[in-house]
Amino acid sequence: MIRILHVFGKLNMGGAETRTMDLYEHIDRTKVQFDFLCHYAPTKEDLAKIHGTSSEELSKVRPAEDFDAKIRSLGGRIFVLPRFTGTNLPAYERAVSAFFASHHDFAAVEGHMTSTASIYLPAAKKAGVPVTIAHARSAGVDAGIRGVATRLFRASLFKKCGYMLSCSRPAALSVFGKKACEAKPLEAVNTASIAKRLGAVQVVPNALDVRSFAFDSAARAAIRGEFGIGEDDIVLGHVGRFDPVKNQAYLAPVLSDLKEKFPGRRIVILFVGRGDQTKTKEAFAERHLTDQVIYAGLCDRERTRKMYQAFDAFVFPSLYEGLPGTVVEAQASGLSCVISDAITDEVCVTKRVTRVPLSNPSQWVDRIREVIEKPEDRKECSDEALISLQRAGFDIETAAPCMENWYLAATQDADHYYLI
Repeated sequence: MIRILHVFGKLNMGGAETRTMDLYEHIDRTKVQFDFLCHYAPTKEDLAKIHGTSSEELSKVRPAEDFDAKIRSLGGRIFVLPRFTGTNLPAYERAVSAFFASHHDFAAVEGHMTSTASIYLPAAKKAGVPVTIAHARSAGVDAGIRGVATRLFRASLFKKCGYMLSCSRPAALSVFGKKACEAKPLEAVNTASIAKRLGAVQVVPNALDVRSFAFDSAARAAIRGEFGIGEDDIVLGHVGRFDPVKNQAYLAPVLSDLKEKFPGRRIVILFVGRGDQTKTKEAFAERHLTDQVIYAGLCDRERTRKMYQAFDAFVFPSLYEGLPGTVVEAQASGLSCVISDAITDEVCVTKRVTRVPLSNPSQWVDRIREVIEKPEDRKECSDEALISLQRAGFDIETAAPCMENWYLAATQDADHYYLI
């Protein structure tokens, strides 16, 4: 059995974390086992309780996160590093080096947190880890100083890792840069067929358990009943954390216009996710729409699956994304999706996904109106979508064995470069 260390900022229910857990649950863990390295910034109170900031000490004070229990139940270990703040570079480098100097049983390190991957992947390689992997998950960076720092650290990443994986073309360009995406492909040995080449980068679909999102009429009735949603009410759904990048406030004027288009019907937006909702709530309150918005909060994966069933359409106005798994999940449940044209067309697996410019809110209204006025049979739409998603490589049942074989080949023969 080999052990792969996955590096994240946190182990909460973000897109990259959720997709990695989907893979973890479906691989043969007698052959490939996952461990996780996350980051935590200890408070003054925390520091008073521990002796130093080693992984072992930080683990004593770090609060449990969403996936901790599941990881441990599957046999994985969780390690902790001090969070990189932008001003603690020497201390962060020492912590990374010390960690890999004292942990020698990893066959590979896969960095999903690419902001500092140019630090921890070379450190892993120097300490003797055979294979290092950078996995691009986002097609943008934060604004301000933090974004500038991220760009600086990513600038040399393609030279400092053994393999480059990405969930989409835009994510690959954002994280690895044009040179990497146009580089001459290395001579390689094929182990599977789910990845596409983009220069030296392998673009791998964000696979998930698509069948678990198949349309479920009983779940639809239960969730709508729970929130007091009538059979004839129209529900626009959104799944995602509350963050400026997700741009939920954009939907306020859209809902206002839709309300005028359907004066005889109640239209609500059902948000699933956590985060700072202040700006979103203000945007809807300004238009007197507060009573038409439902905040369901963070839901575990099973409850999130049920939430999709209650929607009549899925709306997703993000400013940028890597490849949003939520849009894949929505398609699997048979929903029509109206999404920002800033999102890659690689996510448009079925004909029911429409990319609309954020610069044209009226076009959003028109497209959502079309979906509402011409409803389709959800069960049929879901059945069709499941077939399309499987063919496109988004089914974890197909992807997991491919990734498993790739990990085994790449780590057991590090002298060759393997294609997924």
